[in-house]
Parts: sequence; structure tokens; C-alpha cells
Amino acid sequence: MSAAHPQPSSDPMPDALWSLGCLFVLKGRSEELEVIDAIVPPRYSPPLHRHDFGAESFYVIEGSARFVVGDREEVLGPGGFVRVPPSVPHSFETLGDAPSRMLDILTPAGLWDFFAECGEPAAQQRLPDRIHIPENLPELVARYDGKVLGPPLNRPALRLES
Repeated sequence: MSAAHPQPSSDPMPDALWSLGCLFVLKGRSEELEVIDAIVPPRYSPPLHRHDFGAESFYVIEGSARFVVGDREEVLGPGGFVRVPPSVPHSFETLGDAPSRMLDILTPAGLWDFFAECGEPAAQQRLPDRIHIPENLPELVARYDGKVLGPPLNRPALRLES
């Protein structure tokens, strides 16, 4: 490679991504299970969405978050756990002024490749400098057997076209 395009470092973290404003670290993956350690910025919320490929569960390690799963809503802190059955609309909103940390557990595996397509390898184990949401997010979600159903919990007026 030329000097203008240096060879990537041999020590990037292939199992760590900056994606959708979060740091995601892959802890384990098989066909049946995927475990992702997620560091999520303060006051962050993904759009209301669903996954049709399987179940998603969250285990809160640090911080707190409001989870909406179907018609149920609850606030969870460290040690809190919520399971999202397949095809159930859900979202969350991190609360407070500090990042939250949670395990994102998927059965079967199915989101890591989506996060990789939406982001980039993390250069460091910290939150990215900015939140980048791809303009074609609804299309990407659909490609990974899901659907965007509404705006983030903390931005109810935001329009997302699918």
C-alpha cells in the first residue's frame, strides 16, 4: 500500500465496534447465541423496532434505562433483566448523565453483523466521538429480519421512513 493509504494496524479490536453511537464488544457468538457488551451514551434511545429472527434480552451492568417491551414499561438499574420475545416492538432509553452498560443477549445470533454494517471497528474501548445513524436505517433493519416501527423514545416527533 502507498504512504497515503497505510496498512491497518494489526492490533485493531475486530470484536469491538463503534456503531449507532455506542461501543459494542462481542463477548461470544455461536449460531444459537450472541452476547454483546454495550456501552450506551447518556439519554440515548434507538427507534421503536422489532426483530423477527429471535429473542433479545438485556442485562443492565451499570447505569439505568427505561425499557418499553410491547405494552410493558419498566426502569431497570444494575442487575435488572428484561427479555424481548421475537417480533415484539421494543426500545429503551438510557437515563442520567453517565453512560450505561448492558449485555445484549440474542437467541439465536443475529445482530452483530447488523451493528458491523452500521458502524466501524472501534479504535479504542470508549464511546465514539459522535452518534452516526445511517440514513437508510429502516432498510438495514429490514435486511436483518426486523422492522423500524416508530421514533426513539426520547424523540417522539422524529420521523423515520421505512
